[in-house]
Parts: sequence; structure tokens; C-alpha cells
Amino acid sequence: MDRNTLIGALLIGLVLIGFTWLQQPTPEQIAERQRSEQAAAKKPAQPAAHQQQALATTSADSTSVRPPYLTSQPEQVVELRNALLSVKLSTKGAAPVEATLAKYQDQAKKPVQLFRKGDARLNLPLRTLSNTIVNTADASFELVSHSDSSAVLRMRIDSAAYLDYIYTLAKDDYRLSLRLAGKDLHHLLPANMTMQELEWSQRMPQQEQSWKFEGQYSGIYYHFPKGDVERLETSSEEQQEVQQRLQWVAFKDKYFSSVLIQQQGGLEGNQLTLQAEAEGSGYVRRAQLQSSIPFSLRSAEPTAPLTFFFGPNDYELLKGYDAGAVEGEELQLDHLVYLGISLFRWINQYMIIPLVTFLSRYLSNWGLIIFLMTLAIKLLLWPFTNKSYLSQAKMRVLRPQIEAINAKYPGKEQEAMMKRQTETMNLYRSAGASPMSGCLPMLLQMPFLIALYMYFPTSILLRGEGFLWADDLSTYDAIVSWNANIPIISSFLGNHLSLFCLLMTVTNVVYTRYTMTQTPTSGEGMAGMQMMPYIMSIMFFFMFNQNASALSYYYFVSTLITIAQYFAFRWTLNEDKLLAQLEENKKKPRKKSKWMQRLEEAQRLQQEQQRKAQRKR
Repeated sequence: MDRNTLIGALLIGLVLIGFTWLQQPTPEQIAERQRSEQAAAKKPAQPAAHQQQALATTSADSTSVRPPYLTSQPEQVVELRNALLSVKLSTKGAAPVEATLAKYQDQAKKPVQLFRKGDARLNLPLRTLSNTIVNTADASFELVSHSDSSAVLRMRIDSAAYLDYIYTLAKDDYRLSLRLAGKDLHHLLPANMTMQELEWSQRMPQQEQSWKFEGQYSGIYYHFPKGDVERLETSSEEQQEVQQRLQWVAFKDKYFSSVLIQQQGGLEGNQLTLQAEAEGSGYVRRAQLQSSIPFSLRSAEPTAPLTFFFGPNDYELLKGYDAGAVEGEELQLDHLVYLGISLFRWINQYMIIPLVTFLSRYLSNWGLIIFLMTLAIKLLLWPFTNKSYLSQAKMRVLRPQIEAINAKYPGKEQEAMMKRQTETMNLYRSAGASPMSGCLPMLLQMPFLIALYMYFPTSILLRGEGFLWADDLSTYDAIVSWNANIPIISSFLGNHLSLFCLLMTVTNVVYTRYTMTQTPTSGEGMAGMQMMPYIMSIMFFFMFNQNASALSYYYFVSTLITIAQYFAFRWTLNEDKLLAQLEENKKKPRKKSKWMQRLEEAQRLQQEQQRKAQRKR
């Protein structure tokens, strides 16, 4: 390298060093930059949804100025209320954030809250002209007007365009209507849109004593226009797609429901999600709906009005909403009260509920109402019960003759058993007795027993109503409780014992034991059948211990009335006269039924085969 090149390189280096030194920030500038970096590190990252909202601009506002609905504003909460319902609305998202029922109380004796702030979310994800999403649940609304029965919340798009949420609470009702209205919405949304997505979700707080049974009756119910009401229930997590149009979707708890109704256009493309909450979390289920509703910018009201129902699953109340409705256009909200299927629902709908409604007009004590209802059912079935008792009495007076037949053909050999059975059946047939006729009343009572098994745990009329030691007939009446989890037993019984359930079980076992000793049995099969009532009593104990105490009380009273009927029948019956009548029946010629002829023919063939087998030996 020559001297000139070296001098040039040194000069360039000095220039670079001098330039770098001159551009070095001052200590004040360094301190300011550090403060800016620390502030940026503390600021949370902006969610993707908000980033998309920030990109959403109108055709009239092509500058970088943020739209009013994205401007951060202090949240306001307004309340709509009547004598039955209080609903709170937030200007952040313009959605209901709290619903309280004035006439119902939770376990803490406070008004029932169907959902609290943070439990529910209502969102219309608006797709804008620039193909970005504006989530109304995150938008800032202005409170335009407010009274106890109505409120208008406005999402302002620019100086001229806006979208209004108009809420109206009906007087002395549980229904809240929502109507969307707007002006110059084509600044934000495509003019040719006909449907708008809708998202609605809610966590259902635990309201009752038993988390297990409350969750068992909780789920998502939905109604097809002019069709049936279906339901989605699960103990874990379940999803279901319903592409058909729906008239309403309900997030149903055991005794309360939040219902979204869209009667004019319906809900389409429905995605339902139901998830069980953990026991002890304070919630029973989490429900979510993703759907689409009619939406058009060609009118001042871009969508058909929505209606919310926030209230109790009261059968008479819900049935009343269909009063005057055109046939085929009924809402059928009364199906939120589960009364069983087919025959059992018919019994509850047209017999049990009208009877309970009638009695409750004159009586306030539900223990007495259930007693009188049980007595009425027993009187209705008395002709069949009387026939059963008469059949048992015939078997009882024929008992000495049955024992004589058993003594005549002793042993457990097949031939002896066949002879005993043949002689016994001939005796029953000639005397006009039938061991199976006593089963008819039990079969006739079963539909009522099953129907009431559906009715008592779901009737909100029993909620909070006490009787004797039971503080609440809609749940179990524990007299002994424990905290330890006992494997298997705790799964069926829970960690308690219910007194009405114990009384029901003991009474049934004692009554069964007494009646069985009064009726003769013959054959191994009949002895096995006698064990069934005991098995059923034990099964009912495990089934009812965690269920509504009103249900156990009903079965207990029913058994007591049955015992009274039984002894009244025995007291009025002359058994000597009945035996004489049976003896007279033996003298009368009786035509054998085809079934009896086939049975005797089968027995004869079996006996011949046995004799042939013995000769070959």
C-alpha cells in the first residue's frame, strides 16, 4: 500500500468516527427512549379481533381516524326492571350482562340470578366492506335513551351512520325484546347481505342443593317451527349441528331458562355446544349457540326482532304464551318442563297438573296437596285394586287345598313338579281364581308412578316449599350427612340419607312381607317372583335418596293408603262365603280357553316323553 492510499484510508476513518460521534444521542434522549420501551413492554398485545376491528373503515372515512365504536369509552350499565324481572345492559357490547328474578330465591335466600356479569355474551360478528370482522360484543355503544322498560344503545360508525340496539321489557313479564335499527349502514356493511351471524353463550350458575340432579335436568332445548322440541344433554361435552331452521333455542337449567326466540325468520345454520362444569365450581353447564338471523339493509330495521325469555320453567306460564296462537304456530315453550314422553306426558299434562292447579287454589300446604292428590289417584284406581284384593283372597281361601296338592305330589322331580302344577292350575280354573289377576292393578298404577316420577323433580311449584322436617320438597331431606366419599355407595346415595326415602322403603318392605305371607305360592317360579317387590323397594331407595323429597313422600303416602285399603277390604270380606262361592264354581262346567288347551296339551306331551325315557332306562 503506497503513502497516498494509507493517508486516504485514515481520513475516511476519521470522517466516519466524527460522524458517529456527532450523531450519538444525548443522555436526555437515551433516558426518553428507555422510558418508551418500558411502557411498550407493559402494554398488553392487542387481540387479533381488535386488530381486525382497527382495520375496519368505512367508505366515507378512508383516513386513519378510529371509528367511534372503537374508541375507548367508560362503561355504563343500565337496568330495565318490572315486578318480575331485572335485566342489566352494558354499553360495552350492548348486551344483557345480568338477569335477576324477583320472586325466586337461591340457596342463600337472595333473588335468583340466571347469569351474572361475565357469564353471558351476545355478539354479532359484522363482516365489513373491507372483509374484516367487527365484533359488536367488543364495540363501544352510546346510551341514547333509558327508562325502566326500554333502552336504546347506539354503535356509532361515523358522523352520520349508526346501528341501534333497542330493548323493550314487557310489563309484568319475563320477555325482553331486542330490535336492531340503523342508518346508512351501507357505509360499513355490504348492501346485498341477507343473513348475519349471531353468537350467544352463557354459563348456568348452580341454583339448587344437588349439583348432580340439577345438571341432569339442564341442557340446550330447541324448537323446529311447526315441529317438535328436541334437546341436547350431556354430563361431559357435546356438540350438535342443526341445519334446519329453528324458532327458538333455550339454555335450560332445572327450574329456569334463558331462551332466544326468532319467530319471523328463524335461526339457521345452528351450531350447539354444551359442556358440563366441574362440581364445586358454582356452575352446572356452559352453553353456546352459533347461528344466523335475517339481516337486510334495505329497510330501517335490518333484522326481524329477537325476543329473550329470562324466567322460570313454570308450565302454566309457558303454556299461556301460546294462548290465541294460530294452530301450527305455537312456541311450545311448555316443553321446557320435562313431563316424560307419550303416555306419561299425557297423564301429567291432562290429569296431574290440572288436579294440582285446582288444589293449590284452595290450599297452600304442599304436604296436604300431595296427600289429596295421592288419595284421588287411589280412588280412581280403586275398582282395579279391589279386583286385585279379591284375587288374593281367593288364593288365600284356597291355600289348604294347594297345600294338599303339594303334599300329594312331594319331591323336586320333574314329573312331580309337573303334576303339582297341573293340579294347581286345574284347581284355579275350576274355582274361578287366577294368580295373575292380582298383577293388573300394579300394571295400571305404573304409568301414574312413572308420570309422577317425571313431574315432582321438575315442578317449580314445589321449589322452596317445606313440609314437616323437609325444608324444600324439590330436593332431598337429609337427616344424616357425611363428607367422606364412600366408593360405589356415594355414587348412588350421595353423602346423606333422606328420611322420607327411608320411610318409603321400610313401609314398602313391611307391607310386602305381610301380604306375601297371606298368599300361597307353588313352584320355584312363583317363589322367585315373590322376591321382586323386595328388589324393587331397594332399587327405589337408591334411586330416590338424592331425588326430590316430594317424590319419596308421595310413594310413602301411596303405600299407607294402600295398606288402609287392604285392611278395609279384609275387614269387610266374608272369607267363608267366598270359599263357598268358589266351591260352587267347581260344580259348574267351564269351557277351556284355547290357551289353557294348548298348555295342557304341552304338559301331556312332556309327560309322555318322560315316561318313554324312563322305559328305555
